[in-house]
Amino acid sequence: MDTQDELQQALAALSPADRERVREYVAFLRWRAQRNLTGAEAAGGAERPWRFNFLEHFSEAEVRASRHAGGMEVKIAETVVGDESRPALWMHPPLAGEATAEYHVAVPVGLRDLRLRFAIGVREGAQPADQLVAFRIRVDGWQVWSRAAWPIRWEPVEVPLPHQAGNILRLTFATDGLGEHKFAWAAWGEPVLVGTES
Repeated sequence: MDTQDELQQALAALSPADRERVREYVAFLRWRAQRNLTGAEAAGGAERPWRFNFLEHFSEAEVRASRHAGGMEVKIAETVVGDESRPALWMHPPLAGEATAEYHVAVPVGLRDLRLRFAIGVREGAQPADQLVAFRIRVDGWQVWSRAAWPIRWEPVEVPLPHQAGNILRLTFATDGLGEHKFAWAAWGEPVLVGTES
């Protein structure tokens, strides 16, 4: 398998369970690469970047509707917003109320400067009629960021998070059509947690 197309075809032919094993192995390889420090760095106690990719851990998320799930679609997929494609968490809200994806993230002891990075957008092809969609972030049930908008280009966002080192962080992405579900094709582009380990 020399080309990306051949690799994608081979992955598509796998069972869901085998695709999950491949996802876990890729996550392991990334983890190993991040920790592949030289002997001098390790001996000197150098700081290392830490990263948690929500798309890679989507199978661990608890996906719910705040009311009834009718009309809701939550998945990961390549997403085009303003002619730019990015891997994203699609969160088309239900007919009424919110779509939520909740993650439980083990934050390492000693981690500093914890930040959530993502971009928001409405997928290409949506046809709004003076419409907004609400994007919300909650940590341990408390709303720490929100925006009601109709972004037709990816809008980057960085949210500093409260100190969580050594804890399980309960982080929720939520979208709400604010009464108009039809074209609320909300997407979270490349959502990650980042910080510094010492």
